[in-house]
Amino acid sequence: MDPIELLKKDHKTVSELFERIEAATGKVKLGIFRQIKNELELHTHIEEVIFYPALEKANETRDLTLEAYEEHKVVKDLLGELDSADAVSDEWEARLTVLKENVEHHVDEEENELFDKANDVLTADEAETLGDRMQAEKVKRGGVAAQPTEEPGLLRKIASALGVDTSSRKPSKVSSGRKPAPQKAAKKTGAKTGGKPSAKSAGSKSSRSAAVSRSERPRAGKRKQVAAKPSSGVRSARKGTAKKKGTAAKTGRSKQPAAKKGATRKARRGR
Repeated sequence: MDPIELLKKDHKTVSELFERIEAATGKVKLGIFRQIKNELELHTHIEEVIFYPALEKANETRDLTLEAYEEHKVVKDLLGELDSADAVSDEWEARLTVLKENVEHHVDEEENELFDKANDVLTADEAETLGDRMQAEKVKRGGVAAQPTEEPGLLRKIASALGVDTSSRKPSKVSSGRKPAPQKAAKKTGAKTGGKPSAKSAGSKSSRSAAVSRSERPRAGKRKQVAAKPSSGVRSARKGTAKKKGTAAKTGRSKQPAAKKGATRKARRGR
């Protein structure tokens, strides 16, 4: 049994009783106080007889343990004063408030300081032995045995002694969702075909090449259209040729009347 777990459960039980007593009145309030008194007396007893003696020898926990002894004395005195009253009064209520504050302060120091250092001082076997002794003493004095949250077991004890981390790691959802069957099938197919690509892969390659060729066709068409357009130099050369042809034609037409006039003159002379 873990001794710190046992003591924390006692702290929780007493805290719940203090919450109940605030809303109670009269004899009901006195009855709840009797329960608080019994729980605190039993709790302080197993601490002073078993738990504290194992810690006051170590330098890390000695001062805190000695302070805890003194705080227990204050709590015991308040319990005695409150228990002697036959009825609830204003003075009794004031002492009850002081008792609650002292208990809360004591619990805060134990859970936030002493217990942490106790884990460093005690080995796993020493802590378990203390817990078992405290549990037995509590039951012997009429207390209720605390149920352990988790029983360590033989393998966990051995792993703890060797310093091995026994925390289990769950597989991730991604890795658990993978199916190895398709991979095996792919390997088998490759072995049968001697490493040759399948028809499916060949078809995918041909489709990719066709897509590439289709993507290149518009570019070739654009190039042809650009080549078909004549440059500005060619257009000017064509215009110059056309002008020369027109000039020659005009010249031929103008020479034809002069030839006709010469022939007419020769005919006249022959006459």
